[in-house]
Order: sequence, then structure tokens, then C-alpha cells
Amino acid sequence: MLHALVLSVLPLLQQAQRARPAPLPLTARLAKPEPAALPLPNVEPPAQPSSARPRPEPVARTAPQPRPTPAPPERLRSVEPAKQAAEPVPSVPAAPVAPPPVAVPLPAASGPDAGTVAQFRLELMDLARRYKKYPRLAQENNWEGRVALHIAIGENGAISAISVKKGAGHAVLDDEPQAMIRAANSKATIPPALRGKAFDLDIAVDFFLKEEQ
Repeated sequence: MLHALVLSVLPLLQQAQRARPAPLPLTARLAKPEPAALPLPNVEPPAQPSSARPRPEPVARTAPQPRPTPAPPERLRSVEPAKQAAEPVPSVPAAPVAPPPVAVPLPAASGPDAGTVAQFRLELMDLARRYKKYPRLAQENNWEGRVALHIAIGENGAISAISVKKGAGHAVLDDEPQAMIRAANSKATIPPALRGKAFDLDIAVDFFLKEEQ
């Protein structure tokens, strides 16, 4: 059986080998080696002959002289055209300027005349002597002194206030002059120059026992 199997397979192998294409023949070529680069010989530059001319020494350069500036050309005189005569402008009347305001001094407040006040004071003192009374208590105790009063007269002519500027040291002597002045002022006549005006008076009243004897 083995021989029969080999005999049956062998023709198949032969047919398969025949059916394969024939292998191409191999060709080999030898490459020529490239020649090696030869070293270049050292070539020295030829020496210059002794007859060669020496190089000239450098010459110092001098600064260039400034060029003269050319004179500017004369300017041509411009010929101005003849000016046209200016047309007259109609004059406009100026607006009237108001004068600056003038400060009007206010009338000074007229006070009472000093001379008239002094005259009324003397009249009031003369009337007050008529109403003078030396307090009995002051006489019995020998009390004396001067009482200075400040009197304010109103615009209506009546006494508005009385104050004691300097007293005699006793209330009874300080109160008597005030009563005297009030009684005398009710009888006094206010001068026309003092009517409607307020003014002040200073009056002193003395109390001494020797004057009463």
C-alpha cells in the first residue's frame, strides 16, 4: 500500500514542478572602487621682488574748509496793489450812558441841642428848690450829704426814669430828691427845641443842716 501511495503522488509532484516558472538567472557585477582623494601640495606665494615699490605712508587728512555761503539774492520788492478807498461807514449814534448814581447823604438824626438842655436843667433845679424838704428824721440824727441823680426825660416831656448815681448814705435822704424832681418837672415847661425828643439830665441835691438854720 505504501508503494502504491508513493507511485500515485509522484506524478502529481512532477506536474507541479513543471508548472512552476523557471527561475531567473542571477548576474553579479563588481563595482569599481573610487580613487582616493590625493592631498594638495602646500604652495607658498611667490616672494615679491626686491625692486617692488614701497607702499606710501598714509597722509593725514585735513579738515575740509567750509565753503563760503553765497549771498542771498536780493528780494524783489513786492509791489502792493493800490489800496482801494475805504467806503465810509455810516455812523451809529451811541446809546446814552446813564450817569452813575450819586450817593445822597441821609439826614443826620438831629439830637437835642446841648445849650437848650442845659437851660432846661437850670429851670428844673430852680423849681425843685421850691419843693425841697429836709427830712425830719435826718435832722434829728444830724444826717447830711449830697445825692446825685440821673434823670431820663421821654419824648412826651415826662420823666421816664430816675436813678441814684451817688447816694448820701441814708435812704431817707436818697428818696427826698427824687420826689422833688418829679414835682418840679410836672410844673416845668419843655422848650420848643426839646419837644418830641428824649434827653437826659444830671442833677445833684445837697442836704446840710447849716443851710436850714
